[in-house]
Amino acid sequence: MANHNDSGPDRRIISADEKGLEFAIQSMASSLASLRAGETLADLVARGPDVIREQVEAIAKAVRKADAFDVIELMRLRETPIVLEGYRESLSDQRPAAVELVALILLARGMRVPPGVDPRAAHPARAIPDIHDRTGTLLSLGQFMLLSDGQAEKFGPLTSLAATYVGHELNVKFKQYAHIHDGLNHALFSSEHLGALLVESLGFAYEDFLLVREAIRTVYLDRFFAARDTLGEVSGEWEASGRRDQAPERVEQGRAAADDLMFFPGERASFTAAEIADASAVPLGRVERVLERFSVALGGEGDPVAAVASFLAGDNPFRSASLITDGAGNYITMNVPIGTDCLCQVVEAGLKGHAARWRRYEKHRMIVSEQSSIRYMTELLGTDPAHVNLKYFRPNPGVSRGELSSAATNITSIAEQTEADALFLVEDVAICVEVKGRSVSHQARGGHVQRLTGDLRATVGDATDQALRLEGLIRTNGGLWLEDQTWLDLSAVREVRSVAVCLDDMGPLGTALDELVRGNVIKSDRFPWIVSLHDLAIISEVLDRPAEFLLYLRRRTESEVSLNYWAIDELDLFMLFLSGQQYVEPDPDRISEEFLGVRRPTNGDRQRYRSNAVPTRVMTHTDPLDAWIYFNEGSVREPSPKPKFESHRSVLELVDFLQDGNKPGWFRFSADLLNLVGESQKRLARGINDLIAATKADSRPHHYFVGLAGAWGYPTLFIGTMPTKMSPSDASRSLATYGTAKKHQIKSDRALMVLFDQRGNIRSVRYDNAPPGEHRELDALGETIGLVPVEVMGRPVPPSARRATKRLNPRNKKHR
Repeated sequence: MANHNDSGPDRRIISADEKGLEFAIQSMASSLASLRAGETLADLVARGPDVIREQVEAIAKAVRKADAFDVIELMRLRETPIVLEGYRESLSDQRPAAVELVALILLARGMRVPPGVDPRAAHPARAIPDIHDRTGTLLSLGQFMLLSDGQAEKFGPLTSLAATYVGHELNVKFKQYAHIHDGLNHALFSSEHLGALLVESLGFAYEDFLLVREAIRTVYLDRFFAARDTLGEVSGEWEASGRRDQAPERVEQGRAAADDLMFFPGERASFTAAEIADASAVPLGRVERVLERFSVALGGEGDPVAAVASFLAGDNPFRSASLITDGAGNYITMNVPIGTDCLCQVVEAGLKGHAARWRRYEKHRMIVSEQSSIRYMTELLGTDPAHVNLKYFRPNPGVSRGELSSAATNITSIAEQTEADALFLVEDVAICVEVKGRSVSHQARGGHVQRLTGDLRATVGDATDQALRLEGLIRTNGGLWLEDQTWLDLSAVREVRSVAVCLDDMGPLGTALDELVRGNVIKSDRFPWIVSLHDLAIISEVLDRPAEFLLYLRRRTESEVSLNYWAIDELDLFMLFLSGQQYVEPDPDRISEEFLGVRRPTNGDRQRYRSNAVPTRVMTHTDPLDAWIYFNEGSVREPSPKPKFESHRSVLELVDFLQDGNKPGWFRFSADLLNLVGESQKRLARGINDLIAATKADSRPHHYFVGLAGAWGYPTLFIGTMPTKMSPSDASRSLATYGTAKKHQIKSDRALMVLFDQRGNIRSVRYDNAPPGEHRELDALGETIGLVPVEVMGRPVPPSARRATKRLNPRNKKHR
């Protein structure tokens, strides 16, 4: 893990490792290479149109005599990985969007090969390194120009977010892992679920699309590897013969293979509809309709400079097209397989012109979104939802939540019925789930701020409002009035979290909470976890323990963390969480003031908090996740371990013990334990071992407690030991007496009491989540057993206590 101050101590960057940080710095330097001496970014943006013209004209000149298909395939080979073995996104300088930029310039000339030229005299392969650099300059400049508008909030408070989203849409390909991508598309579009709906609207079925996509891949790879093998055989024969002259026909075979691979690969990489029909066994007419949906044709001449400028501003003609056709029946792939990141948008665009078909699909889409979200949440939590499609009453406008308490009467006069997609009840925690199946519009993806604002309010905003409405009623009233006007008692719930799931990929839209608040998309100081269905699915595959998920929910919805940590991708934040780094120290002054018995903060405590609670840009952290998934999908041969949540072995053993059989405190308090970071976990493990060692040495019971006050309340952990000659019931009762009295004294909202024997085995567990309050019997019990007064607990240690010559506690009696 590498940290880097980005702009002084008030901002930082976190990369996955030193190599990632070094590469990120190099990439930033390359992005700024267009700056002239003494020039600022604002100056560069001001002359942006001139830079665009200069770079586009240079690229157009470099490829003016080349076959467009040769150039596109050469750029594809440069900018996309052919194999994923050893691939690391964080260290890759490949830019799939660069292929699209070059394709735009070639489209503008209107023809595949200019008349009267020999494309083999062009030697386009020689120009590729320079074109790579120039397209990099263009893509960086485009992002600077977008962000410049955002900083000025040219079109409102979400202008900056819209700029970031456009950059994400242009530059990020393969937004979903293949097995989730295809599984979700199957659920949405297969004939098994939709019948002939796609054939009626688009002219082909989902199964036809899959066969055509696979046939394009197979034809491409067969030809690529055939050329590679031929070249290898000819070269091998030449080496084996001591580099003697070969037969002319064999030399020509080797030369042709080299051309097909590396110099003039356009013919080898192209295909026709008839070839794909033969390879796929899909009728030619359907193949043609599939290819038409996912291609852009070379046509009339245009202005390449204007086309590139529009592309960089968000107007991307390749948003749903990954093929170029030359108008003569030949096609070539630019950078990704057909339908990647866009099948949903393509299908929905084809359905919207038919009202009845659209309504049928929209209903099915919502069912798939809700059922899939609930399935993944069930996997994460290890339990089924307590309620699905929960119909309950919410207060009418002007009616407070408190008026809908269990004592309310005449419910229909003050409230109206509404619905929640799912409610999970796990131990003393409630998790509210809302799902939105609507897609982000074409205009919003292109940077239209007003459309993006509307789309976000209709998805993220509505889901947030609905989830927090349910959460607020549970918090306020400890229950809900159901549709049949019966009371659902939820008074045992002590913690409520909300999740808003969106079918569409959210990218930066779900991680930029600060901008969502400023843009009035989220209107509360409480946040749900906003996540795409794909990312929820991946997280459900990775996490091993429900308590890990609760901790992640807390981290992602707690303001100090969620507003300070930002990444383009939710999964980068998730991987940072697994490494134990997504953490902000709670404000020590607030903790000391709010919770009893917490020591007063030192200047060091305050300094750690200030240095930790700063805006943090999280770079790419998903390389280990990629490697594990690529292996499981069969894309690479090298096994890679599944990413795991990093925690101290002793803490994990305690958490797993609690989870086995769902012992008291297994969910909520386990998340409290996992929230301990680094040195705190080590201290806890040492404390347990020291306590056991003390009991072994003197055959007496010992105990101590650890206060875990923070943003999510005041959990306290009580550890006790049992000598061999002491009965488990007596030892457990003794620890419970101390723990219950101490919890009451310091007003802790929950406590876990764990009893160990001399061999280090856990003998009993007790969980107390009774709300703090007045209790005379417990006050008296605390005095009887001699608890240290609260006002003493938080005092700094006097200097005399630090001198070895002064023994304030000569009998080594433990403070209670």
